[in-house]
Amino acid sequence: MKINSYAKINLSLDVLGLREDGYHNIDTIMNLIELHDVMDINRNDSSELKLSSNNANFPADKSNLIYKIFENLKKFRNINCGYDVFVDKQIPISAGLAGGSSNACEFLMYVNDDLDLKLTNTEIKEICRLTGADTYYFTNKKCIRATGIGNEFVRLSDFSNKNIIIVNNGMSISSKEVYDDLKDSNGGLGKITVAIDNRDYETFYKSAFNTMESVSESLVTDISDIKEKLSNFGADLSLMSGSGPTVFGIFENTEDYENCYDELKDKYKYVFKTKTL
Repeated sequence: MKINSYAKINLSLDVLGLREDGYHNIDTIMNLIELHDVMDINRNDSSELKLSSNNANFPADKSNLIYKIFENLKKFRNINCGYDVFVDKQIPISAGLAGGSSNACEFLMYVNDDLDLKLTNTEIKEICRLTGADTYYFTNKKCIRATGIGNEFVRLSDFSNKNIIIVNNGMSISSKEVYDDLKDSNGGLGKITVAIDNRDYETFYKSAFNTMESVSESLVTDISDIKEKLSNFGADLSLMSGSGPTVFGIFENTEDYENCYDELKDKYKYVFKTKTL
């Protein structure tokens, strides 16, 4: 069975502080984009999960979030089969787009349906919490303000069909390294949330921020250069997603959007023309 597994971007992100459980409290606005992996999932007669991909950097071992979510699922249900999972990776790995979290959540939801497990939403939320902070978002697939560790949601106004250019230079960043070096937060996203809910995009574009940028830009200098290029080509907003190094630009002007893609598509390892969902 083939299913799509979509990437997300952080339209804004503030990290509020370290929790006793080792996670950080965050305040973020997330939205899906059309960029996606394709997962081919088939039940097998063993009890094993067998992972493979077209991407040589794809982790096919116990470090993969698909593996972790399968093991966490077994804490809630008795599973007597295994699965073969091939992931056609289009979402860059370790790039701030949560491709691994998306893969894991889509796999969980598939197995829930395939085995008729009848997981409750509370169980799904806990399985995702045990697996990774971003994972539960992909059960929602809307424009969401997320707080806590990223698993307490408030639905915001629709933000679909926005022109997005994604740029990634092929490098990866350790989220832990970025979190460890973060300084003070900006106090949350109240103003930005109100702007999106009111569809006041001018205020949103002027106010959006990502507090992780300051650390990530010191690790990957291309981030600030890419943001500047997107702005120079007419992006209404250019911002890093997650802990980076992926940068996205939002374009209200379609001609600027097309021109920017044409100019940048051969200059970086990954450049995608996509839209919000």
